[in-house]
Amino acid sequence: MRRSSKTMASMLYFLEIVALIAPSSCRFPHLPGQLDNTTNILKNILNNYDIRLRPDFGGPPLYIGMDLAIASFDSISEVNMDYTITLYLNQYWQDSRLSFSNDSYELTLSGDFADKIWVPDTFFANDKNSFLHEVTEKNKMIRLQSDGHISYGMRCVW
Repeated sequence: MRRSSKTMASMLYFLEIVALIAPSSCRFPHLPGQLDNTTNILKNILNNYDIRLRPDFGGPPLYIGMDLAIASFDSISEVNMDYTITLYLNQYWQDSRLSFSNDSYELTLSGDFADKIWVPDTFFANDKNSFLHEVTEKNKMIRLQSDGHISYGMRCVW
């Protein structure tokens, strides 16, 4: 049975949401005394954090990795020379100011956390219109590793 790419993209998106909600999606074990209070960890790493400065400001350029996955290519109009793309944009970098442990842990955080840290100002030249997908919640997610490595993902429509 053949399924449309839109149906497959919807299924993949649903599975991503289920993976985020499922308790087994936690990437670190519960260790009494070390990571009992995630709120305090986040409060401590954001204390004196300056969102206006990129990581290692004044030092070498910051490497930012990026990948995109196209979920759908819709509404193609030859007359208007227009189209719509739904894609997943992921960016990766390290911000040592956000490191919180010498052990290897990963916190999966909501997109609201992106408003509290420095994030790249990524844009697409010649973009007519774009928006972040917002069904019930902004489709953004941050994964913060204990050494300050960040994975920042979002679902966008161009």
